[in-house]
Amino acid sequence: MITPTSKHTLRLRQLIVAALTLAACVITSQAGAQTPPPTVSVSFGIDTTITDVGNVVRLVRAYLANPDSSARSRGLWSTATDFDRRVGDLTLEAYQGFPATIVSVASDGPGDSVYVVRVLYAQGDSTGRRISPLALQRLYAVRESGAPFGFRLSGALLRVTRDWERRTEGRVTFWYAPGQHPDPAKISHTSTFVDSVAVLFHVPPPNHLDMYVGRSYEDVQRAIGLDFFPEASADRGMGGRNLFGGIVLAGNPALGEGSVHEVAHAILGPTFNGRSRLFNEGVATWLGGSRGRTTQETYARLRQIQTARPALTLSQAPSNAIPGAQAEEMTDAFYATGALIVDSVYRRAGIAGLRALAQLNGDPKSLLAALPGQLGVSSSDPSALDRWWRSQVIKISAAR
Repeated sequence: MITPTSKHTLRLRQLIVAALTLAACVITSQAGAQTPPPTVSVSFGIDTTITDVGNVVRLVRAYLANPDSSARSRGLWSTATDFDRRVGDLTLEAYQGFPATIVSVASDGPGDSVYVVRVLYAQGDSTGRRISPLALQRLYAVRESGAPFGFRLSGALLRVTRDWERRTEGRVTFWYAPGQHPDPAKISHTSTFVDSVAVLFHVPPPNHLDMYVGRSYEDVQRAIGLDFFPEASADRGMGGRNLFGGIVLAGNPALGEGSVHEVAHAILGPTFNGRSRLFNEGVATWLGGSRGRTTQETYARLRQIQTARPALTLSQAPSNAIPGAQAEEMTDAFYATGALIVDSVYRRAGIAGLRALAQLNGDPKSLLAALPGQLGVSSSDPSALDRWWRSQVIKISAAR
């Protein structure tokens, strides 16, 4: 196997980090978050001389030239259902500037009214011998009269989940992948959580949320049309995500309907979204724990990390720059540190303080420079913030 050049390797890592960052962040709109593929190729297995197949390929090429919400006004995305009109494409993280290859166009069943289209996004090295895939995307082309190419695109979610078991309580409908079953206690807790968080933060509650509960994160990713997308190793395939349109993916069966971390994002994202990932993930962890741990357990985990690493500083946690640490350890420190800061600011200045914290610049250096003022820590003492960080974990653990 040919080893990529250093320049190529660096660029590829940057692209993948950007993609994973987008997947981890709260996505609150469809516009402006995606980069079209520089090229769109067609696999050797696709016969574009077949009229329908050729039309579908042309449709996909036209869409990928500018894959955003304007696809509706351009007549490229279906508006036949309320879901497609309201939500549209849920696979935005596939659009990270990687070259695209349409690898299959096949009938989705008897007849010729719906075709399933799979698109591979992958970056090759300078020799073309080593390929690094980013995503395998699944879209549907639906025959519609008046469409520019005879077809319009549509998403996977309604088709995949139409036979899933479901339950509704309050503002939330819970959808269950095959093999998953309702837990009444968790359903009740999450339904109450939605209104409680909205009241605490003085924000309007969402009109409705749909939570999709799967056996794994891959399970719910496939439901939205991502048959492959790299996951953070620290999540061990058990992650979750909040999408636009009031959609929450819950891929940890141990939590199931109790994946309230992602629900917190869905509630606060539209009106109380911060400028830094540290705040956004911190407030969701403060409210709902993180990655299978309660909030209290995340603090205990941070204390373990601090004890094992006496030289570790607070400044290293927000930057995910802990020397020698594995991805899981860095992620644990990041989420717990965010929650610790949110808790301290709330105790000191309430919701008004959290609103000010949310508006701090997301650049790690700027954020760290502003934190002493938010926490009531001396800004003239270079070590004061680190002492606060370590002592606060002990203090908050003893207080609960």
